[in-house]
Amino acid sequence: MRVGVVGAGHAGVEAALRASELGARVVLFSSEPVLPYFRPKVVALAFGQVELAGICLRPQQWYHEHGIDLRLDSEATHIDAHAKAVTAGGREETFDALVIATGAAPTLLAFVQEFPNDVIPLWGVRESLAIRDRLGGTRHLLILGGGISGVESALYAREAGLDVTIVEKMNRVMSQQLGVGAAGVLTRRLQKAGVSVVTGRSVETLSKQDGRLDVALDDGRELVCDLILTTVGTTRRLRLFEQAGIKIDRGIVVDEYQQTSVPGVFAGGDIVQRDGVRTATVVRAHEQGRGAGDNAVAFIQGRKLAYVPEPTSPLLFKHKDVEIQAVGPTAGDGLTERVLTNDGETVYRAVLLENSDPSTDSGGTLRGVQMIGSHEGFRPLLDSLGKPWQEVTP
Repeated sequence: MRVGVVGAGHAGVEAALRASELGARVVLFSSEPVLPYFRPKVVALAFGQVELAGICLRPQQWYHEHGIDLRLDSEATHIDAHAKAVTAGGREETFDALVIATGAAPTLLAFVQEFPNDVIPLWGVRESLAIRDRLGGTRHLLILGGGISGVESALYAREAGLDVTIVEKMNRVMSQQLGVGAAGVLTRRLQKAGVSVVTGRSVETLSKQDGRLDVALDDGRELVCDLILTTVGTTRRLRLFEQAGIKIDRGIVVDEYQQTSVPGVFAGGDIVQRDGVRTATVVRAHEQGRGAGDNAVAFIQGRKLAYVPEPTSPLLFKHKDVEIQAVGPTAGDGLTERVLTNDGETVYRAVLLENSDPSTDSGGTLRGVQMIGSHEGFRPLLDSLGKPWQEVTP
């Protein structure tokens, strides 16, 4: 039994491990020249909080011990899904089943190509090390994007003594995880830590003069900085898989077994779209990768495929100046936010209830939790998602 795994992020490594545990000979193709690593740690790597060796998922010897043929710097350039063939490094190999786990890629602003050494997307090891090399000569840092990576970068940059500004085009920071109230308290925590936060604005023009970057926002405001980091979202590179005959939409479409439209070809992690949703968490990538590896072997052996669960994946972030705990939606039809604690400046705790009656301030089903500056009661609330609010102890 031979299983080819294309992509060596969290999903790819787990798929390779599971297939190997079940007796398959596994080739794991990585497009990067370094050992597979824990991607959320690239922010810490960029700001010198950790070293490269400290974020590797496994040491080199581990792959050999588990019968995984890890091919570094081997980006797949062609896939024949029906033949189960992969071309990488100029060499084509065929397998009995495939797992695709190539992940996502950063959204690149036009300024990245115009000023590649000064506008760096914070994404992988290569970009993080490039940022790290620039920090010694940087006093003013501009971060485009106020998601969790932008927030984390700002806090580490302040620790390094840099002047930091976040510019977020949405009307609040971390809009995908936090509602207006929680985001407002987080913004005030960031400002207290010395971070300037600009929301509802984007960059109109960028120029460079005498080594400094002059930035004009769309409201006419002007900023000056030495280095710009971008954390403005992700994209999926799908052309290779579309050409291979695999069904795609906003990602590679998979079913509840992580199988694509081509039997024997599975996928997991950020590259996939399952039930109309694209995955973007380590926990889900881990589970989907392991399930894909399991079912790849089941396909080869002619066994029934196993359902792969979709685990709840909360956002947990802790820094000496900021703590964030969040899970579930931030708003939507039929959702009501119930505030548990709000001092306006440091602590915010709230839940999202579905079909609640605002006039009586009761009822509804627990769908989400948002906390800033506290984790009080978060774990019990997380475990109570989907339960009637009357049965939950906040």
